[in-house]
Amino acid sequence: MLQLNTYDQTTREAIRSRVAECAEALGGTGRLLGLAETILSQKPSPLQNKTASFHYEFGKVSWNKVLFADKVEAVAKIIRSRDTTENLLEKGSKKDQNAVRTLFPVVFTITPDDDEPFTFKAIDAPDAKTARIDPLFELLFFASTGLIKKALKET
Repeated sequence: MLQLNTYDQTTREAIRSRVAECAEALGGTGRLLGLAETILSQKPSPLQNKTASFHYEFGKVSWNKVLFADKVEAVAKIIRSRDTTENLLEKGSKKDQNAVRTLFPVVFTITPDDDEPFTFKAIDAPDAKTARIDPLFELLFFASTGLIKKALKET
């Protein structure tokens, strides 16, 4: 799980910049926090929707690959137990590594009702042997709104 206070200034600023960019694309911090609350309130996780999409009050979130419950649970376990800015393919069980690899091609598109779509990947994978959870993916789908607010305030 992201522990913002453990990162250097450059990393915190990069995370803040990504979250601020997403908030701006959605129409403000309130709408970003509303989206995060909607995601966190849905059980099971909206990531498991067979349509690879869901609607929220001000738009729609979609992605290009259906994710099954076992992969979503494995990724949630990884996020809760590890530093997701490290290479997730170096350590961990084969099951965990396969769950991370499943997310390589996944691209999320948030389409606000009144603005242009905003896209981001679930995994930052510069090559086949390196994978990190994208901080925006982690914050939106697995973190509390308090952590999102903290990420926006970090400078």
